[in-house]
Amino acid sequence: MSVLVAYAVGALLGLLANGWAPLTRIWPVLVRAQILLAAAALSVVAAWRLGGVGDVLWPLAMASVFAVMLAVSVVITPSPGRGGVGALRAWTGYANTGYWAIPVAGAVAGPAGVLAAVLVDKASLPVWTATTWLMRRDAPIPQRVRSSWVDQSPIIAFGVGLLLKAMGEAPPWTLDVSLVFAPVLAATGAALFVGSVLHPTQRMDPRPGLRHWIPMVALRVVLFVPIVLLAPDGAIDVVAVLCALSIPSFGPPQMSTVYGYREPAVAASARYGWVLGAAGLAAAYLLTR
Repeated sequence: MSVLVAYAVGALLGLLANGWAPLTRIWPVLVRAQILLAAAALSVVAAWRLGGVGDVLWPLAMASVFAVMLAVSVVITPSPGRGGVGALRAWTGYANTGYWAIPVAGAVAGPAGVLAAVLVDKASLPVWTATTWLMRRDAPIPQRVRSSWVDQSPIIAFGVGLLLKAMGEAPPWTLDVSLVFAPVLAATGAALFVGSVLHPTQRMDPRPGLRHWIPMVALRVVLFVPIVLLAPDGAIDVVAVLCALSIPSFGPPQMSTVYGYREPAVAASARYGWVLGAAGLAAAYLLTR
C-alpha cells in the first residue's frame, strides 16, 4: 500500500510542477539529482550485499535481455543518429527495473523480492551505461564532460559497493536501506517521470512512435518467456514477471529533457505502456498466493 501511495503522491507532484517556469528551467538538475539519490541509496548496498555466483545468475540472464534489445535497436536504426536514437528507442522497451520492479517486488515478495529486483537492476548497469553513453555522444544538446560522472554514477557507486564487499560482509542495516528507499524511489521517480512527460520539450504526437516502441516491447516479452518458465519459484520468478510485464521505463523522458531528444517512441511508451504493468502486477500477486 505504501508503494501505491508513493506513486500517487509522486505523480501528483509531477502534475503540480508542470508549467512552473522555475522548475522547467532546472529540470535537468532535478533529474541528475535523482540519479545520484538512486545510486547512493541502492547501488552501493546492492553490491555490498552480493552473495555467491548463484545469486547473480538469474539477474544476469534478465539483464542480457536488455543487452540484446540495445544491440538490435542500434543495428536497425538508420543513420544519422543510429547510436543515440537507437539507444533511446531500445530504452523505451526496457523494463522499469528501478522504480517498478524494486518497490513492487518488495510489496509483493518482501525483503527477498527487494534484493532480487535490486540485483536485476544492478546487473543491468552495463546496459544502462552503454545506453547513456550512446545518447550523450549523439545528444542534440552538447553535454559538459564533468556531467558524465553524474550520469554514470550508478555504476561508479556499484564499484564502491564491490570494494566494500571485498573488505567485509554488509551489516544488517543495509537491508533496511533497501526497504526504506523503495517507496522513496517510487515517489521521486513518478514525480520526475510525469514532469518529464509533460515538459514542453516532450509534448508530441505519440502515434508515429508506435512502430518503434511496439517491436521493442514485443522483443522484451518474447525473450523473458523462457526466463519466467525456467526461473525458480519465489522472488526471482516474481521479478522476472514484473520485468516481462513492466510499466514504462522512467528514464527515456527524463533523459530526453536532459539531452534534448524529441523521439515519438518515448511519447508512445509513456502513453500506452501502462496496460502491461497492470497485467504484471496481477501475475506477480498470483505467484505469491
